[in-house]
Amino acid sequence: MTLDEEIRNKIGEKSIFFNIVDDWEAIADELSDSFEWTGSKISWSKTKEHKFIKLHGDYQSWLSQVSSFLEDNAVNREIAMSDEIYYINDSSLDFSVKMDFDKLHEFLDFALKNIPQHHYFFERNKKWCLVISSEGYADFGISGR
Repeated sequence: MTLDEEIRNKIGEKSIFFNIVDDWEAIADELSDSFEWTGSKISWSKTKEHKFIKLHGDYQSWLSQVSSFLEDNAVNREIAMSDEIYYINDSSLDFSVKMDFDKLHEFLDFALKNIPQHHYFFERNKKWCLVISSEGYADFGISGR
């Protein structure tokens, strides 16, 4: 079983509904077009309201740090105004996940524990992005485009 299949199965077992979007390439293109990039990373210096934190410990301890980061920096207020939040993984999965704000923290916990590499959460209309990188950083910014 591939990681893609394993994650699909685990999402299917969750009691709270997460919408798998198979046409993830269009969503990834939209994310890519919404931000300026330096190589394979968002150029955070060119975003509005950029905030970041260095994460410590292992993946298991990152959830509480990311949750505190969101609350402490009032990022949650911006994210909470979003109707649909999309998740894209750096390259391990061949799908995207769509969720409501109230499901974000549960999916964030699931992603950090089960999916390797970088995690991109973003909103298509307000054009904000939250990235949790495998190098141990959480970044948030709003597109200047």
